[in-house]
Amino acid sequence: MIYRGACHCGAVRAAFETATKPRLRFDGCSFCASRGVKSASDADGRLTLESSAKLTRYRFGHKTADYLICPDCGTYVATHMNGPRGPVGVINVVGLMIPELRDEPADAASLDNETPDARIARRLSRWTPMTLTEAA
Repeated sequence: MIYRGACHCGAVRAAFETATKPRLRFDGCSFCASRGVKSASDADGRLTLESSAKLTRYRFGHKTADYLICPDCGTYVATHMNGPRGPVGVINVVGLMIPELRDEPADAASLDNETPDARIARRLSRWTPMTLTEAA
């Protein structure tokens, strides 16, 4: 199945391909909680993110990944990091307004006690291989 979505203004578009129904999750960090984020990823899937403008990147906490934000409408759309086999990411199905997923329930995930190394290992094992294309 390929899930497609875009940010509020349409400048950022995503295609999330997965063979299984995505398990949505949310965490209680202030960044995600303030945005109503529901995240989805599939290590065996494929994610394509395209933006007509250079995305804004935000790093916080352990500074191990880039939170990607549309520079036009301010929507948080995905998180991205480079791994040994290339870029991986997780999408915000609410920010990308993916109709089949945005209203589905999400499981709570507590990430508060993860070390930076454990966080990176978890991401590499669960996040989706991705292609990111953005205008200069």
